[in-house]
Amino acid sequence: MSTKNDIAEKHKILVDGEEVAGLVSVGDIVLEKGLIDVPQFKRIVQVQNGITKIPAVELVYKIAKGSKTYKTFNDWYFKDEVHDVTKIRTDAQGTEFARTLLPECDCVKLTEAKYDAATPDYAKVTVTLIPVDITMLQSA
Repeated sequence: MSTKNDIAEKHKILVDGEEVAGLVSVGDIVLEKGLIDVPQFKRIVQVQNGITKIPAVELVYKIAKGSKTYKTFNDWYFKDEVHDVTKIRTDAQGTEFARTLLPECDCVKLTEAKYDAATPDYAKVTVTLIPVDITMLQSA
């Protein structure tokens, strides 16, 4: 059920401040605190340890003719580059409502999509990034 206050969400990904063309999807970014088992009388309960595990971030990009997208991610992976990434969340009109800072990302996985002539698909590349930290900011 939707209401008039719902936001149709779009994302932009900036790598070192520049948008990479062809973004198709961004995987979930799940921040989760670690847990410790604490024994009590006849049971064990879990409590948080206050340490947040920084997750990997998966991005899928469409490769278009003449774009730098494929080269960007190949260089990032094969040359062991490190880049700052910013994920910007906007509404359908492009008004930003939140951003996530992902500093010093390594590209640890580069996946070329499978090919099946029976069901052709657009050219794409999937990458997995590992940031050293994640900061979620709400826009004014």
